[in-house]
Amino acid sequence: MTDNVKALFEPLRSLRVGDFVHVRRLPQQAVASIDALVDMFAAGNSETKRAISREVNSDFSFAFFGYTYAAAVESVRGNRPELLRRGLVALAIENGAFDFRDSLRSLAEIYHSARKFPQISADELFQEIASSASPRFSEVASEFISRPEESKSLEAFGLKETVPPAPFGYEALPRRIPKRRTKLLAFLRKLRRLVPILR
Repeated sequence: MTDNVKALFEPLRSLRVGDFVHVRRLPQQAVASIDALVDMFAAGNSETKRAISREVNSDFSFAFFGYTYAAAVESVRGNRPELLRRGLVALAIENGAFDFRDSLRSLAEIYHSARKFPQISADELFQEIASSASPRFSEVASEFISRPEESKSLEAFGLKETVPPAPFGYEALPRRIPKRRTKLLAFLRKLRRLVPILR
């Protein structure tokens, strides 16, 4: 079992986050590895789950976020709600290896996509995966679904849906300039216009 797990992680260890700044799609070999790990994790006992999560480190944990993003988006584009469970299991495997704040953003994407399917209870889906995951991930997932509605929204995580005709997806909200900074910039523009007069 251990050798199989290590072999599945090999294509992931060579990934570098800088290669995905402008392209969110993972290489097919990486997707195939995570697919196999998701299947193994979902079917495995607690010892198998721990062995899989132990292999994840912060150098390539972003691949699991990329896989989860694809699951959230492709489930809606292709009307394939079964992908949502796979995305959540991938997050359970990642288990906060990088930073649980990134996990929360991915949870928000999955949650928002799940709510587009009337036959799915997003809360129940999260509870199902949390119940068989590590205590750490279980706590994060349970805390997420217990939040007030506005704290589970895409906006709360700096996200929004893409606007048609772009295909369905999630993107970052534009950054807001603080009011104080806006006033300062306006003052500097006025000052710049006055400088020739003062001379």
